[in-house]
Amino acid sequence: MITLDKLEIGQSAVIKSVGGEGQRRQHFLDMGVIPDAVVKLVKYAPLGDPMEVLIHGYSLTLRKNDAKLIGVQPCADEKDIDKLDPNKLYDTALHDHNAHPGLGEEGIYHDKTHETPLPKGTKLTFALAGQQNCGKTTLFNQLTGANQHVGNFPGVTVDRKDGVIKGHPETSVTDLPGIYSLSPYTSEEIVSREFILKEKPKGIINIVDANNIERNLYLTMQLMELGTPMVLALNMMDEVRNNGGSILVNEMEQILGLPVVPISAAKNEGVSELVDHAIHVAKYQEAPVRQDFCDKDDHGGAVHRCLHSIMHLIEDHALRADIPVRFAASKLVEGDNIVLEALQLSQNEKETLEHLIVQMEEERGLDRAAAMAEMRFAFIKKLCEKTVVKPKESKEYQRSRRIDKYLTGKWTAIPIFILVMVGIIYLSIDLLGAPLQDWLDQGISWLAVQCGNALANWDVSPAVQSLVVDGI
Repeated sequence: MITLDKLEIGQSAVIKSVGGEGQRRQHFLDMGVIPDAVVKLVKYAPLGDPMEVLIHGYSLTLRKNDAKLIGVQPCADEKDIDKLDPNKLYDTALHDHNAHPGLGEEGIYHDKTHETPLPKGTKLTFALAGQQNCGKTTLFNQLTGANQHVGNFPGVTVDRKDGVIKGHPETSVTDLPGIYSLSPYTSEEIVSREFILKEKPKGIINIVDANNIERNLYLTMQLMELGTPMVLALNMMDEVRNNGGSILVNEMEQILGLPVVPISAAKNEGVSELVDHAIHVAKYQEAPVRQDFCDKDDHGGAVHRCLHSIMHLIEDHALRADIPVRFAASKLVEGDNIVLEALQLSQNEKETLEHLIVQMEEERGLDRAAAMAEMRFAFIKKLCEKTVVKPKESKEYQRSRRIDKYLTGKWTAIPIFILVMVGIIYLSIDLLGAPLQDWLDQGISWLAVQCGNALANWDVSPAVQSLVVDGI
């Protein structure tokens, strides 16, 4: 076994260990750097750091110091990659429901027998959640237009934007900070989680980048565990289609048990349908049908037994603390001290909790945090295999890669950089700078004469004239 930074460009490997501790290690896991995942080294930056790798179908940039903490086993043959993790699909998650039902139609998330509308006049509050660079701000602007104001979340200096959805004065949407997960390690993650748990919005609008759906769905799964009514917005679907890809929206809805709406926030496509579904699930308080992602029949059975045992153990405490029991159980396994303190478990219950987690670690062969991350990414992998047709590389991306081959090449990057800087200096000083300087000097000299004549005609004192003409 070697560390990730020792891979050659184009070489693939299987992750065997994830080092680091605390926030650093948790972010590795949240980004999909988990044991048994296949990673491929794409390239290095011109100066050798950072490095770009391909994992779970998306590109991830790592510092070499971080890569040194990740142990990998190189693949001797590219064919070995196809033999890894031959998990079966979650076919049992599929149900014969009405495909992509319209508002009010019966389907996997529209069950009229359980609809309990909110009292008339209730304000429909929404949390807009998503990862960085998924188009969240663009969607927020499309939803609210000019009906928004900016402030800070109480007690922290994290930006908060609130607004009213256009055409729906009874609504309010809060743009949460862009986050990768609901782990309690950064102020943004804590703010987003505390807002949903304590402010209790009537619904969540989760926007994901359809081009990087595997990475984005990790946050989606954690949001679903909260049990809050939710709509999944697949953004940038126009780009996916243009590049030959597609997403089977009906199948994804059936597996996840919530509305899935393809949109293009930049082009304002599908936004009105998204708003309709969001208002519907919020009004009738239709929580996601699926909140359980562990597989009791696969190698994740140990995680399944651990989670459900903990849920039985803490059910009354979670109810008293007003925390969703599934979410609380997941966070306890991950070592979330905030949730642990909120539940106020007895010493005996804490010891039982620890015994359950240790037993899971022994059976699973992974530490608790890695086991939870692996469980989620295993479900995401199976979901995407069933519902996602990967797009081809766009012509723009291919052209960009060809240009980058020279602009960021090992031997060409620095010379090109020097040439560009010399060109900028030449343009700004000689070619363009000198004429502009002359014109500016002529204009100021003319203005000084005009001001001097005007001040002299007005009998202004010589001292003031000198101040204006020679100074200002």
